Amino acid sequence: MTTIDGQTTVLIVEDQAPMRAALRDFLALTFPAWQVLEAADGATAMSVFGEHRPSLVLMDVCLPDVNGIELTRRIKEMAPETVVVVMSIQNGAHVVEQALAAGAAVFISKDRIFNELAPLIARLNQLPGNQ
Repeated sequence: MTTIDGQTTVLIVEDQAPMRAALRDFLALTFPAWQVLEAADGATAMSVFGEHRPSLVLMDVCLPDVNGIELTRRIKEMAPETVVVVMSIQNGAHVVEQALAAGAAVFISKDRIFNELAPLIARLNQLPGNQ
């Protein structure tokens, strides 16, 4: 999950500022060399994505202007190589199925995100084509 210049860029798409800040701080501590970008809504996310082409997107499902699952679909159409991790407090089977069908690499429930995110990213980074 690296870019041409060798730096991994991640985009956090989360409308709740405290959660966005917690994710940013967690990533900064866990992966200090990464560039972390943020968006609080879908329109900003698409703008930031278009400008920076992050290799990893952490996508909330519930956003103020668009459903994160639909946004995942758009991002995967634009850049199939981008890894999208969908996260939500809503973790019913239908939400998980929709996220995966939209192209998400995985779904993580927000109540487990800080326990599962770093090991998940490490596993994803070991997949062929992601080194």
